[in-house]
Amino acid sequence: MSDVKLIRIATPHPFPEQFVKNALDGVTEVMCLEELSPYIENQILRLTGKYHMDINVRGKQTGDVPTSGELSTNKAANILCDFLGLEKTSQVDVSDAPALPVRPPVLCAGCPHRASFYAVKKAMAGRKSYFCGDIGCYTLGNAMPLDMVDTCLCMGAGITMAQGFHWVDEDGVCFAFVGDSTFFASGMTGVVNAVYNDANMILCVLDNSTTAMTGHQPHPGTGRNMMGQFVDKVSIQKVLEGIGVKKIVTVDPLDLEASVAAVKECADIRGVKAIIFKSPCIAIIKPSGKMEISEKCIQCKKCIREIGCPAIILKDGKVAIDESLCTGCGLCSQICPVGAIGGACNE
Repeated sequence: MSDVKLIRIATPHPFPEQFVKNALDGVTEVMCLEELSPYIENQILRLTGKYHMDINVRGKQTGDVPTSGELSTNKAANILCDFLGLEKTSQVDVSDAPALPVRPPVLCAGCPHRASFYAVKKAMAGRKSYFCGDIGCYTLGNAMPLDMVDTCLCMGAGITMAQGFHWVDEDGVCFAFVGDSTFFASGMTGVVNAVYNDANMILCVLDNSTTAMTGHQPHPGTGRNMMGQFVDKVSIQKVLEGIGVKKIVTVDPLDLEASVAAVKECADIRGVKAIIFKSPCIAIIKPSGKMEISEKCIQCKKCIREIGCPAIILKDGKVAIDESLCTGCGLCSQICPVGAIGGACNE
């Protein structure tokens, strides 16, 4: 069908108005196929009105395309056949497709956030605590076996919610977890409010030197801007000092003993305290090696039960390391009761 045009818009915002206007030259009818909201459809409607183009625009707002649900291959094919007046094609049969593997959302193997959460959990064992989470990879701290996110509302809300928990229950230790990127984007004003209102809480900044969840974009603490230029790093510690936070501790979360000690120290001090858990995201560094399990292993499975690292698996009923996932962070070796795990971190 030589009189049919196919226009693919890969970047809908900002809308490529001139490109679409030129592509629609000579067209009398358009079918917009897009998932989620009818953004492209609305933009084309605006464009046809702006340039007085006599084009019939069809899509979700005309009922031709469903407004909810997945726009599958079969659905798209049926819509196009109706639009073009073609005989409907045979449906794609997926009944014999293999079942998808069971793969719940989980922090990556070697993720320093796992170590940060685990350190706080170990330090607060037996004490009433509230763990206010935030938006980022570390939201996955809510999953078992960590179970370390009691609240998660929006970016920066963990900091202000932790303040509220303190006024409701003065006996509980209130924690707020926030990533380094979210700290700069939405967290600083909450810390100002905490200091100003004399809150009693512990701010845990999970500093992995990137914006991991959304594609490793730079932020003010990385030393590069969005244009790739090298710029001065904005220090999280100095920002906190400027706001008025008196107690600030920086620790490597992969050093479990030091991290637990830092949490316990801050938990016994009144006021706003901050722990900067600083360790790079495993996606931006080269793994240090692999961990190994020796014959000393007693199969207690503590390493599996307590940290939930996807690199620690059961193979033929025995605990094993998945070498394709292990980054050699060494957290598992620090919790093994018999010292059966060694390798990269001990070299």
